[in-house]
Amino acid sequence: MPTFIDMFAGAGGFSEGFLQAEAGDKHFDFLLASDINPTCEVTHRMRYNRQLGLSTEFLTKDISDPDFIEALCAALVRRFGSASVDVVAGGPPCQSFSLAGERRKNDKKDDLFSYYLKVIGALRPKYFVMENVFGILTKDGGRIRERILREIRNLIDPEMLARFLDACRKPSVRGSIPPQQQDDFSFSLRVLELYLEQEAAACRRREDYLAVLTQLERADLSPEQLQFARQALLECKNDLPSPGLAALCGALSDLFVEGFRNNKKVPEEQRNIVRQALQLIARQHSLDWVRGHIKQLSSAAQLNRSVYKDQFDQITDHLQPDEIFRLALAQCDLLLAGDPGEKASRATAQVKLALTILQEGPFASLQRILQLLRAHCSRQDAEALSLLADKVALYRVDRALVLNASDYGVPQNRVRVVFIGCRNDQPLISSIPPTVTEAQKVTVAEAIGDLNFIGIGEHPLDYDAAFAAQFARTPQGSVSRTVGGVPKAQAGGQPCRSYAEWSRIGRLNPARFPALQRQAAAYTPANQAQEMDAAPLLWARLHNHETSRHSEEVQARYALIRRYGDYAKAKQEEPDNPLLQTNKRSYACLQADRPSPTVMTLPDDFTHYGADRSLTVREMARLQSFDDSFVFQGKRTTGGDRRKLETPQYTQVGNAVPPLMARAIALEILKNIR
Repeated sequence: MPTFIDMFAGAGGFSEGFLQAEAGDKHFDFLLASDINPTCEVTHRMRYNRQLGLSTEFLTKDISDPDFIEALCAALVRRFGSASVDVVAGGPPCQSFSLAGERRKNDKKDDLFSYYLKVIGALRPKYFVMENVFGILTKDGGRIRERILREIRNLIDPEMLARFLDACRKPSVRGSIPPQQQDDFSFSLRVLELYLEQEAAACRRREDYLAVLTQLERADLSPEQLQFARQALLECKNDLPSPGLAALCGALSDLFVEGFRNNKKVPEEQRNIVRQALQLIARQHSLDWVRGHIKQLSSAAQLNRSVYKDQFDQITDHLQPDEIFRLALAQCDLLLAGDPGEKASRATAQVKLALTILQEGPFASLQRILQLLRAHCSRQDAEALSLLADKVALYRVDRALVLNASDYGVPQNRVRVVFIGCRNDQPLISSIPPTVTEAQKVTVAEAIGDLNFIGIGEHPLDYDAAFAAQFARTPQGSVSRTVGGVPKAQAGGQPCRSYAEWSRIGRLNPARFPALQRQAAAYTPANQAQEMDAAPLLWARLHNHETSRHSEEVQARYALIRRYGDYAKAKQEEPDNPLLQTNKRSYACLQADRPSPTVMTLPDDFTHYGADRSLTVREMARLQSFDDSFVFQGKRTTGGDRRKLETPQYTQVGNAVPPLMARAIALEILKNIR
């Protein structure tokens, strides 16, 4: 069976959806999940190891750690031996991309998708899924989206690239390129050769790191000495100078200097801009290190909305590779426009071409070469090289897919962007077909109506059977659907139940998960895996269904908001009402007959459509499409500095990928995977 791992796993929305997916006799085996938050590990281990009885591993670690890939691979080998990973799913944290809050420039999280793609490059799965908020499409005028697509396409198969380069070096191929385009051809080849050199160096560095680390752990060192040695080893592990890049930049610098030798028309300070850019590009690994540390420091020192933050932003702006290339290319254009002389113009044009190709990266260089080959090579050579080139780009991605969770049976309008990378030996996936039409979407009342037997400040541990039976006789409670939301009339013989009933009995196949049926679910207050054995367990049929102890004033405010359907409308109609004199402005009153807005991480963002209160964790989980047997562990809420160490239940729910949307993605992959 195909295998998958869940990166940036959080509570486990992707994990849950992938385990629900079945196509014929195929389903997914769940190998590993990873997240930086220890409370998420508790939720995962309680669900997948203890409740479902799986051997799934969990890695609590920051993906930007310099040894993350080594730790990930070691965890997989330790638990599963030589098991390969067929699918990687994940959603790099989206705070800096989201349209719902402040868009933070220079956020460390902006680069997490690059670390995610490094994991993809190391594991080389058949498919990978990268989910993010809709705002990523417009971030920085669309440049973030284009950068993501570019970096995906720049994941190259080194073996196939080496074969392609060997074929390009054949005299019959190289000799067919006209003299006026030889520079274009040669520089493009050199960029691809540089990529191969850097990949080989990175592999050697990982092997050296593991070998030295093994020796250190066997050595007779004190814990302090071992920690010092490990830290020093990590500091140099990813410090990867590129001798080939340095040599190319040095040669271009010499060419440029020679072109302007004895040139009196262009002041030296104008030439230095290009020469200095080449020096910086040659030391790109050092710039990456500096930029990364500045971002980490900015995040650690919490420099948001600060004059210091503005200054740090300016520093990292100037250290960005694209900014260095932009200034250098603009200066080349200025020099050429000034007619510096034939020799200087020729040198400047060559340097500009080389900088352009260097900035584009390996995939664009490959396309440049193919364009030249198709125009000038023999038809036989061009076709053979095109076939090779198709295998060089490791992944194909059609486009960024915009998905709305409500199209897949989730009672929530949650719009997300999904990139599906398809390895070059797998079918391309270009869409995730909706399971319901606009008129068939699951409503809020269908999802949570049977849970509204609860009072203020209550914490029931079981359902109210009489209330559920009464709700089942209402129009909202009597709608019968498939798991994916298809109404019974179009179900084609598939099992159908109400959404609330699916939530109560669960959407996982009982034949594959018999342990789930044998006992009630358990809750632990533990916030870290090492606390789990000593922490008490609470066994119950219904968990996470606890209401806040709202004061009478707060209840009256909720009643007023429900009357008008919206906080802003209530404020407009009763501007002097003291109940509306509050610092909070984001109350949204749910509407019973339609999907909810996007579920966030704060409990009082929503007013219940039929009660004067906010939602419980379980009600928000229902709106996300989690089964009731899925228990969110740890504290219900927390605040202040504790949020750095604990991920409360509401946050786990609000940050999750809706399982039914993940299920739809997983089904499409199952149908295509070879």
